[in-house]
Amino acid sequence: MKKLCFVATSPFGVNPFLLGHLAVLAENYEVALCVNLDVYPLSENIDPRVKVIHIPIARKVTPFQDLNVLWCLIKIFHREKFDSVHSLMPKAGLLGMMASMMCRVPHRIHTFTGQVWASKVGWMRSVLKLFDLMIVVFATRVFSDSASQSAFLEKELGLSHPVGIMGKGSISGVDMDRFKPDPQGRLRKRKELGVTGSQFVFLYVGRIARDKGVFDLMDAFAKVYTKRQDVVLWMVGPDEEGLSDSLKHVASEANCAISWIGRTSTPEHYMAAADVYVLPSYREGFGLAVIEAAACETPALAYRIDGVIDSVDEGKTGLLVPLKDIEALAQGMSNLAASPDQIEAMGQEARQRVEKDFTAQAISGAWLEYYDTHVKTY
Repeated sequence: MKKLCFVATSPFGVNPFLLGHLAVLAENYEVALCVNLDVYPLSENIDPRVKVIHIPIARKVTPFQDLNVLWCLIKIFHREKFDSVHSLMPKAGLLGMMASMMCRVPHRIHTFTGQVWASKVGWMRSVLKLFDLMIVVFATRVFSDSASQSAFLEKELGLSHPVGIMGKGSISGVDMDRFKPDPQGRLRKRKELGVTGSQFVFLYVGRIARDKGVFDLMDAFAKVYTKRQDVVLWMVGPDEEGLSDSLKHVASEANCAISWIGRTSTPEHYMAAADVYVLPSYREGFGLAVIEAAACETPALAYRIDGVIDSVDEGKTGLLVPLKDIEALAQGMSNLAASPDQIEAMGQEARQRVEKDFTAQAISGAWLEYYDTHVKTY
């Protein structure tokens, strides 16, 4: 039986992106996962057939620790003799592809899920782009999770060969049994958070980070709130950069109705209870949360950026506004809050689109087909 290894920086990315694929692949392959188990809890739902190996990899650049992780990976790959190593996330990609090339792993695969350097300028952008180019050089095959991201990478990195996509895009697809409309759950969650029947709920789900546009969202929501006080904003996700105090200060000065939820293992409960999902991110590989919300019949409002232009069918499943245009973001929020019929139509269209193109089964099937075609018969 062929042996596959996946390398990721944190379970925070593994839990939503990889669990389904690992389970499907474990039916026909020996599967291992190398990940840092100290930074975030790994889901208990991971398939028991998957061999989990701890590596002390850090998300940020830590030269001495990174060299130690590289050596750890080399020892693991040399001992296990994997037929394929597949990495996700920038640091895991650089170290995983370098170590697997040094160990002569025949199939070295990396999936890009967004570029850290896309929103950078100057020398930092150049250095981070170089790291991604090194990943491409070390790998035998690279993928991204959206058509627009693939085109962006091919242009920016000057690639002569295409960056592939699994299925129609998205790293994992959506579990349609988990993410779905839930009228009773909607009422319970809104009551739990003190929302009355007449209030309109905007929802953000994601990392609380600057490059996710969270300060833009605070400013835009404050503008909307000055005109109508029947709107509410739910902020759901981990505060990775210690921004909560600053954000709450901005919100308190505007006297806005904001609920700070923090981490959750059940984002679907909030998505099914909200009216519009807002993603003012500066960079995305695809925008998985957009289609998860769509499966709950919750349309999206987002910045028009690579990746998101693939997860939102503009005008049909949501609205897009120019990047960093806070006035346009606020106007979009106001327009949607005043258009319940449009939201209902967009929500229904959104779920139908996910059912057609982005189910978890479809994306896992594309992964399995790739491995069966290119690795199993090698």
